[in-house]
Amino acid sequence: MSRATITISLTEQERKELETQIRQTPERKLADRLRVIVYRAAGKTVQEIAELLQMGRNHVAKLLQRYQMGGVPAVLTPDHYQGSQPRLTVAQQQALKVELTTRIYVTAAQVAAWIEAQWQVTYTDASALYKLLKRLGFSYKKNRLVPSKADPELQRLFVRWFAGLCQRLGPDDRIYFGDAVHFKHNAEAGYAWSLKGEPHLIPANSGRQRYNVFGAYCVQTQEGVFLLTEANIDQDKLIEFLPLLRTKHPGPGKIYLLLDNARYNYTNAVSEAARRQRIQLDYLPPYSPNLNPIERLWKFVRQEFFKDKYRATFAAFRSQLDAFFAQLAQYRDQLRSLITTNFELVPEGWQSRPPA
Repeated sequence: MSRATITISLTEQERKELETQIRQTPERKLADRLRVIVYRAAGKTVQEIAELLQMGRNHVAKLLQRYQMGGVPAVLTPDHYQGSQPRLTVAQQQALKVELTTRIYVTAAQVAAWIEAQWQVTYTDASALYKLLKRLGFSYKKNRLVPSKADPELQRLFVRWFAGLCQRLGPDDRIYFGDAVHFKHNAEAGYAWSLKGEPHLIPANSGRQRYNVFGAYCVQTQEGVFLLTEANIDQDKLIEFLPLLRTKHPGPGKIYLLLDNARYNYTNAVSEAARRQRIQLDYLPPYSPNLNPIERLWKFVRQEFFKDKYRATFAAFRSQLDAFFAQLAQYRDQLRSLITTNFELVPEGWQSRPPA
C-alpha cells in the first residue's frame, strides 16, 4: 500500500487520548507528530497536513506509515540518521590537511590523484571530494603573493614599533605612508555581464607612456599628498615632494613619513631635505609591501580609474588622472574601510612552497 493512501480511523476515546497526550507533550516536534495522526483521522490530505504543520510531504507520509506499522510508540521513536561512512580514516584526513597546507593543488583532480596514490581510495565523484575538503576547512580561493625574501620577525618588530609610535603621537602629529607608482596610459579589462562568447570589447593603447606618482597617505585622517609627473621618480622628485607634505601641515606638529627601501629614499640629500622640512623619515622592513597601506590606494585607483575606461590621448589620460587625485576626498568613506593599519603579516616560519 502506498504511504500516500494510508487511511486512519480513530474511536472517540482514542482521539481524546491523543489530544490529551498532545497537550502534555512539551516538545513541539513530538506533539506535531501526534497531530499528524489526528488530522489524518479527521480526513485531511497529506498535503493539507504538511501545510498545517510546516512539514515535508514525505515526512508526513513516513509518520503515517510508522503509525500503521507500530502505533503511537513508533511515531514518537526518534529518527536515527546515519550518514555514509567517510572513505578516509581520521588519520588519513589529518594527513590530507597537512598535505594541502604545505603544497599547492590547483584542481580537485590533483587532490584525488594524490589520495589514490597514497591510500588507493578513488574519488570518481567530484562533489564528494568537494564536501570532504569543505568539511576539513578548505575553500577554493586565490593565492596571495608574498615576497620570497620577506622576514616575518622583522615585520613583527615593525608592527610593535609602529604601535608604540602611535601611542606617543601628539594631537597635531601625523604619520604618512609614502610610495611611488607608475601608471601606464592604457585601460584594464574588468568583469561585466555579457552574452556568452561575446565579451565587451575595450579599446587599448600601446601602454608605452607612463604617468608617475609619488604619494603619501595618512591613515589617521584619510588625507593624501601626491606629486604627479612624467619624469621618473627619483631623489630629486622626493626632495620636491617633501615641501608639499609640510605645506599640508604648516603647524608645529611632527610629521613621520614611512618609506620603503628604494635606494633614493636613503640618500643624504633626501635626509637633509627632510630635516629642513621637519619631517622624520622612517623605513619599512625590506620586501614588505604588505606593511604599506598606500599599496591598497594604488589598487583602488586601478579599479576606479582604469577598469574598462579608455582614453584616446595621453594628454586626456594625464588630465583625468590629475583630476582624480585632486578629487580623491569624495572617496573618503570607501577608503576609510579599505586603507587601515590592520597589517596582514607574513606567517611565522614563512618559506616558499613548491607546487604539487
